[in-house]
Amino acid sequence: MEGKEKDKETKRTNGTRAKKGKKSSKKSSRSKSRKKWKTRKIINIVVSVIFFLALLGWLSPATFNKLKSLVGADDLPFVTSSDYHGIDVSKHQGKIDWPTVAKDKDIQFVYIKATEGRALIDKRYRTNISQARKAGLKVGSYHFFTSNRTAREQFENFRRNVRRNEQDLIPMIDIEESGCRGASRAQLQKSLSELIDLMYAEYGKYPLIYSQYRFYNEKLAPEFNKYFIFMARYSASEPVLRGVGKHNIWQYTEKGKIKGIKGHVDLDRFVNGTSFKDIKL
Repeated sequence: MEGKEKDKETKRTNGTRAKKGKKSSKKSSRSKSRKKWKTRKIINIVVSVIFFLALLGWLSPATFNKLKSLVGADDLPFVTSSDYHGIDVSKHQGKIDWPTVAKDKDIQFVYIKATEGRALIDKRYRTNISQARKAGLKVGSYHFFTSNRTAREQFENFRRNVRRNEQDLIPMIDIEESGCRGASRAQLQKSLSELIDLMYAEYGKYPLIYSQYRFYNEKLAPEFNKYFIFMARYSASEPVLRGVGKHNIWQYTEKGKIKGIKGHVDLDRFVNGTSFKDIKL
């Protein structure tokens, strides 16, 4: 009896071990399957990304725009170095090889930062304006507007440093959120109107107004829509002005690449029937 009981116990033990072995084998198999599935998933993602990047390189900018609109990505940064008519620069572009830039036949105009606020002068302005003109480019100068200085102070800063005989283009006022924090809509509009009138009296033509898409519509539209508007919107979709009127130049990227400038540069294009003659001084 005792021997038989031991035999039965041994069989039960061996059976239990066998069951545990089967369960362990199944768990190991499932674990391997999950690892293989994860590996395949990662490989598929990598291949998809590579394919998508290759597709973007093959598509034309116009097709890329339509694709972004279809997937609802209109407000994603859109960087391209094609279909532009001009550039705008400041000290942030560093030393520019202007003879090389001038070889770019797409560039019809160049706006160069001259002044800011009451007394600031862009440290590369004199070099940029003289070398760009010497290279044969059509140039204009712009002033960065600050709400903590009067229109008269800002105008005098611009006039002192911008020589009229060096200008091919109407002057430009750059008014952005970063220079106008704390100012009300009414204050901004009053000061900007004064500066516009001062520039008109000096140059005989109204200045071009440059601004950011959302800031302009919030603070300046529609009252200033009657002027030539240079609008920044880094998107596949063009800006739309609030109220009656249309923008004339669209700065569609701040990360353009052209020969002669080492880093990024703003790329600008004429829109809504605007041409070089409209901004000529």
